[in-house]
Amino acid sequence: MPISVTNALQLMLMLAIPLLVFAWIIHQIERLTQRRLAERFGWRSIMWTGWLGTPIHELSHAVMCIAFRHRIDEIALFEPDEDAGRLGYVRHSFRHGNTFEELGNLFIGIAPLIGGSLALSVLLWMFYPDAARQAIEQATSAQAIHISPLDRLVTMTTGLCHHVFSPEHIGSGRFLGFLYLVLCIGSHMAPSRSDYAGARRGLIIFVAVVALATLLLAFILQSDPQFAVWLVAAISALLSLLMLTVILCAVASALVHIVTQLFPVRFEHI
Repeated sequence: MPISVTNALQLMLMLAIPLLVFAWIIHQIERLTQRRLAERFGWRSIMWTGWLGTPIHELSHAVMCIAFRHRIDEIALFEPDEDAGRLGYVRHSFRHGNTFEELGNLFIGIAPLIGGSLALSVLLWMFYPDAARQAIEQATSAQAIHISPLDRLVTMTTGLCHHVFSPEHIGSGRFLGFLYLVLCIGSHMAPSRSDYAGARRGLIIFVAVVALATLLLAFILQSDPQFAVWLVAAISALLSLLMLTVILCAVASALVHIVTQLFPVRFEHI
């Protein structure tokens, strides 16, 4: 196998595998936090985070529907329904047999991960622009080219955590507001069961597309090796943000569990 194809496949796996792991972890944190709130304060307590996270979740679906030419039949950005167990929804339809639209099911299903990541990026720039700027500089610096992607990822994540969790920030109104908004978005950016079910429709086509994309990426790397440097930097920046999200959501979830310990279990979790 030519070295360029091997490198291209490594880049694909470098992005895909961490995203799958992140989706699973964030889903578990979301489930534990929502269950804790529902047991103490009832199902509607989920709206304390859903007012922001749910519209971003559903808008992400809607944008991908438009991108892949699906028809949006009905949309509710924030419409809590306890009986159905949902806070919002997007109902869409597509032409069966159309490869492009069939593939769109996968991206529509995982869209909340993409939309949530973009929203978190905006939050980081709004609350801690110096940390965001420093992370980008670390990813694109001349020194970063000579270290492994894993070391680069650890360095960027450590730098972000050091800045956000610095003693001068912890306990401040800005930190608490940032932590709450991250919890709002992070607690609703994992795809739901129905999202995963819809995504499976485009999975087979996606595998074929990934194979073609790997060959295309290999060709680009062959003609422009520097493109790999830029791509690794972009992937490292995204993954460091996702790792920071996991850490922040875990911290926020832990605080929720500590605070709710003061309240008795009053509702049965279904």
